[in-house]
Amino acid sequence: MASRRVDTGIIRRGKSYTFTVAMGRDVNGKQIRKTTTFTPPEDITEKKADKLAKEEYVNFKNRCKGLWTFNENMRFVDLCEEYFKVYAPNKLKPITAYNYEKMIDRHFIDYFGNKKLKDIVPGMLTDFFCKLTVIKDGEERPMAPATVKRVYNIMQSLFTYAVSQNYIKDTPCRGVILPGKDVTKEEKRKTLTEEELPRFMALFEGYSVLNTIVKVLLYTGMRAGEALGLQWSDIDFKNKMITVNHTLSDVGGKHFLTTPKTKTSKRKIYISDTVVEILKEHKEEQHKLQFALAGNFQHPEMVFTSELGNYKDRCCLNTSLRRFLKNTEFDFITLHCLRHTNATLLLNSGVDLKVVSEHLGHSDVGTTANIYVDILDTTRKRTAEIIEFKMA
Repeated sequence: MASRRVDTGIIRRGKSYTFTVAMGRDVNGKQIRKTTTFTPPEDITEKKADKLAKEEYVNFKNRCKGLWTFNENMRFVDLCEEYFKVYAPNKLKPITAYNYEKMIDRHFIDYFGNKKLKDIVPGMLTDFFCKLTVIKDGEERPMAPATVKRVYNIMQSLFTYAVSQNYIKDTPCRGVILPGKDVTKEEKRKTLTEEELPRFMALFEGYSVLNTIVKVLLYTGMRAGEALGLQWSDIDFKNKMITVNHTLSDVGGKHFLTTPKTKTSKRKIYISDTVVEILKEHKEEQHKLQFALAGNFQHPEMVFTSELGNYKDRCCLNTSLRRFLKNTEFDFITLHCLRHTNATLLLNSGVDLKVVSEHLGHSDVGTTANIYVDILDTTRKRTAEIIEFKMA
């Protein structure tokens, strides 16, 4: 294979460049050399490739001289292993770490596992994320853009960690192009309208645990995990207030209480007389169940439990709701839709954005504004109409 010297320490062989850096001599007088290879993008000119090679050679030389401590020859699978040993236990909640690990095993390891970090580039990631698929109803289909974004966020977290540890100079996630929005799915309604609410609530008349949870979520705007993590000591019936202290997490089928999603998620929520009565009725029904089980009720301190008093599983609860609503006009509603409905009703009623943000337990007002941007735009238009009416 023909080769040519590009510059001191740089030789081109075919499409790749070999870098060599002299590191002095060892104790036996033998010269120490460090080498690596660099392959530029295929769609550039030879002159541009040589220029990139010279820039990369300087970076490699600096690393060899100890000016940088990059370890770009680390394999992706080794980065993942270190990430879950060092970063995840200190920075991620157990449920988040568990879900990240499952997603990495499912989507990343087969494709990236043995690749060196230096060989993973933005174009490769763009191609990978645009080709992600899922099996649904026995058919292989393109993964929904929103799901692709969640998978991408995991990859971004891995490479951000690699940069922080000086394994690589910059994250290859920078510049990655993700699939565009699937309009039909992204625009699928996630809230109930004020006109639909009476018909929806009529479906949940009478007492049941499902009915109670649905009403509590609608009235309070809590996350499902926060509601399932409620203890009776968190409810102040006298002052009509709920304190969100925990969320119920599920890691590998094992349930346990953890701190809420963000620091601001630990909050107080005022409740109406209706919610007070709903919860009091539920408490009475739970006491009957505890008596029937003769002390074998596992978690009497919890507000929502299974029939045996175990923690209430969020996935099973969501499945129960979807089955209950199947073949109704509300078959699009999930547990999280109830939270969105609560927020939408508040914003449409003119409640201040900051108050709504605190009510929902968002990390900052910007998060709320980004999620409900369409509703806020409608409110701004209504503001202009009000001013015109007042000035007429």
